[in-house]
Amino acid sequence: MMAIAGAMHANASAQLHIAWSVDVDQRLPNAPLALSVPVVIDTGGQSYIVLGAQDSWVHVYDMDGRDIRRIRIQAPSDSGVLALPNHLVVLGDIAGMLYGIDPVQGKIQWQIQLTAGLTGTPVAIGDDFVVQTTDNRVYRFSSAGEKQWSFSGQNNTLGMYLNASPLVRGSHIYTLLNNGDAIALKANNGDLLWKNQLLLSSESASLSDIKTPLSAPVFLPQLHLDGEVNSDVLLAPLFQGDLQVISAADGSLLLSLPISLQSSPVLVGKILYMADSTGYVHAYNIEKGNRLWSKKISAKGLLGPVFWQGALWVANKHGVIYQLDLQGGVKAQTVLSGYISRPPLLTPNGLLLRTERGEMVMVTP
Repeated sequence: MMAIAGAMHANASAQLHIAWSVDVDQRLPNAPLALSVPVVIDTGGQSYIVLGAQDSWVHVYDMDGRDIRRIRIQAPSDSGVLALPNHLVVLGDIAGMLYGIDPVQGKIQWQIQLTAGLTGTPVAIGDDFVVQTTDNRVYRFSSAGEKQWSFSGQNNTLGMYLNASPLVRGSHIYTLLNNGDAIALKANNGDLLWKNQLLLSSESASLSDIKTPLSAPVFLPQLHLDGEVNSDVLLAPLFQGDLQVISAADGSLLLSLPISLQSSPVLVGKILYMADSTGYVHAYNIEKGNRLWSKKISAKGLLGPVFWQGALWVANKHGVIYQLDLQGGVKAQTVLSGYISRPPLLTPNGLLLRTERGEMVMVTP
């Protein structure tokens, strides 16, 4: 096997299979990075992949990567996509326009101008959805594009381009703002339940030092910490910061772990797995409150993990995809042409990955 830049395990026993790869938006040299995230929709027996792109089109593919249709939008899109129960999809563009699109008919059903761009992913709440914009506003809309309420957080003077997405849990919405505020809102009206500043300071002279959330918080109904059982906790990951464990009831800080994360942890049974921005994968037992292991997988920061087919899947910034066993051993890997800035997306056919060069790739064991 050839050596792979940024890989720690060049002698892995197997190569992952690239089922297909498409150049989504035919990017020109020195074009802006491609950061949008696809979604898979089911239209009654037929599945499609839908995503926005830097060419200001929404692209629809079949599950074999064949181009089915395109829908023109007003500006490039770097957001994720949500499939609604009414068969529309929702996504945003970098100019702050939010779209409800019928991907089968190829029509924009409604569009709404927001105060800033959307680089996270809309999140379903019943038949409605919530979005969080880069200026720390949270909105709830109906599937018909009618605004139910909005919440305005304090804007940050310096922040990263990508931002976190909300977490919907019962009658509450939890989210992490790019100024370091963790907030809980009432889902029915957007009223603030609590706010807690997770950073001593969110100010920084450069983006290379700023601490910021890039992924959604994770809810755990129970977690053992220091010999005590804590109920209803939130894991708040901060890139270039710490993993904060806070109470979902009032936002109070329970524990801080020195782990920098670009993606949300994943719970498999009673084991919590996380892949950090220094190339380590960690495993914690949430019933005993202890770390089981930490293993260096990559020389570059990792995105993921995703749990699929009994394995953990992570990707690093240099385009290497790893399949790991649940003890952190590398089972297989492959390399894509281009950096990866978003975690792998699990689909019925395999893992979808996007590179910053604009490619979309389906990877299978």
